[in-house]
Amino acid sequence: MAITPEEYFASQSFCIPGVAPGATVEAALNEAERAFIEKYLGLDALNTLPSLTPETQIDFEGSASLAQEAEKREAIPVPVKNLLQAQAHVQMVSFYVRSQLFLLPVALIHEVLRHMPLVKLPLAPSFVAGVINLRGRVTPLVHLDSLLTLEAGRRYGKNSFIVICDAGQLQLGLIIDKVHSMYQVAQNKIIWNAEAQLGESAEFLYGIADINEKICGIVAPELVARKLQAG
Repeated sequence: MAITPEEYFASQSFCIPGVAPGATVEAALNEAERAFIEKYLGLDALNTLPSLTPETQIDFEGSASLAQEAEKREAIPVPVKNLLQAQAHVQMVSFYVRSQLFLLPVALIHEVLRHMPLVKLPLAPSFVAGVINLRGRVTPLVHLDSLLTLEAGRRYGKNSFIVICDAGQLQLGLIIDKVHSMYQVAQNKIIWNAEAQLGESAEFLYGIADINEKICGIVAPELVARKLQAG
């Protein structure tokens, strides 16, 4: 069943995670963030990275709620994919990358922002547009079109949107063209192991889902982050 983003937001109490007041960006870095900065930017340059507090276009409930709850219950954290598979229905947002429609579980999303100025990273992989300091969190911005479509160009402009989401220890900004809708997707409409259907393009997907008889890939931010960390 599809609902509009406005209907969903009206029914929620939202909380955006961030860095504690007064903490420096470097002091607040976790292990994955520190490794990323040291590899592609340098800790000295981190001090010159301006902190942005943009106007949020769309708020979502606290990020990675499924994974966080699992860590409270289990000595070994349960993979997000397994937690999603355990739900009768998975709440997802659909969005466009170029002309293609993709899905992202709401449990992994912080917010959606409009285009923001970024700092480019010459040493980073080509699918990384750059990095921003978002309210004290170092956030790489990723060209999803480069990873998920056959389009050769990497598009990031004034009309772009950024989905800020959880990807394990990293916070990522996924560059999209626009948000489409919100869905409650039943498990019988989802194929979690889609490698046979998608081949190499499944590298960054949890699986695929049937949305009104249209097959859409379910983006896995943690797999995008894994490729970023591997360089």
